[in-house]
Amino acid sequence: MATQAPSISRYTPLVNVLAAIALSLLIIASNGTSVMDRTRSLVLDGSAYLYVPIQWVKTIFTIEKDYRELQQRHIKAQIELNKSRTILKENQRLRSMLGFKGDREFNVIPANVLSDVGSHTMNSITVDQGSQDGVTLLSGVVDAQAQLVGKVVAIGANTALVQLMSDKNFRVSVREMRSRDVGILSYTLKKGYVIQDVPKNAEVIAGDSVVTSGFSDIFPEHIFVGWVSTISPVVEDYVKSVRVDLAADFNRIEEVFILK
Repeated sequence: MATQAPSISRYTPLVNVLAAIALSLLIIASNGTSVMDRTRSLVLDGSAYLYVPIQWVKTIFTIEKDYRELQQRHIKAQIELNKSRTILKENQRLRSMLGFKGDREFNVIPANVLSDVGSHTMNSITVDQGSQDGVTLLSGVVDAQAQLVGKVVAIGANTALVQLMSDKNFRVSVREMRSRDVGILSYTLKKGYVIQDVPKNAEVIAGDSVVTSGFSDIFPEHIFVGWVSTISPVVEDYVKSVRVDLAADFNRIEEVFILK
């Protein structure tokens, strides 16, 4: 008996293959019969019952993993928030010790553009808010995206005249956000909108943001003006000029906000 066992075991794979073929032929032959339909239904139902707990367990593990990741993100965000609060408090304390005044508070007066007045004397727009609405001379004006538009130069009872930044006589003190350099932005016929007399060692690059500096009684600081376009070569080994693309689109302004 011991000598015959190995010879029989050699045919085990063949027997399994023949059995599988026979079972497959039986299933094919029985396809469409009521017995096969019931068998198929039982197999499908059984598979569904097995799939539900497996999927439930998988969902539990997935939720737990997502929860842990959210916990980590929450903690990191909370740490960053606490850092920002600490820096803010420290900044306020240091400014108070140095005698700096707090940020100026202001309100805004919404106004609709009635007409634009483009002439050889001044580029301007007329708006439907005036002295009766609280508008005062030399108030700053921004668009709906809080981008600098101009300033009020004349007032009526119910209307006001706004000088646009595109006017050749418009000037505003601005700051380049990355390098923190300050200069006067004005319009020139040859170069467009330019910050003049920028120190030659200023690390200004194309794409930098430009905002109001706050060194003015008209415009609060941090009003967005535009982006640095190009930087001219150094003039007389001392200063250079920085060309700026303005953010406001003066051809599409329908409403503005006057800073009070």
